[in-house]
Amino acid sequence: MDVEERAVPLAGQTVLVVEDQYLIAEDLCALVERLGGTVMGPVPGVEAALDLLRAGRPDLAMLDVNLEGERVYDVCTALREAEIPFLFITGYDAAVIHPHFRAVPCLEKPVEEAALRGAIARL
Repeated sequence: MDVEERAVPLAGQTVLVVEDQYLIAEDLCALVERLGGTVMGPVPGVEAALDLLRAGRPDLAMLDVNLEGERVYDVCTALREAEIPFLFITGYDAAVIHPHFRAVPCLEKPVEEAALRGAIARL
């Protein structure tokens, strides 16, 4: 990885952001853009995320686990089927994540840039 890739690890990549809290979504979008990525969304719910996935293909996705009381797992399944890497951004303990998705990288809110950089490198 060269210096430029470390500086902007999302350069040329589209990132789907699924988050139901407006201010957190805005922070995530700003972080994606600061790391060189282009945001797809953000969207606050499962159906809106699935609609975006039907319309286009992101390079990766950042997902809140709980979207206004609905779990994001249908989106996770669609992403896996399309072989699109994703990570969780959540305020919940990782133990509440469905066992089928426990191997997915999980970052706690609020997300720090260094933590996101590390998660991107692991994806």
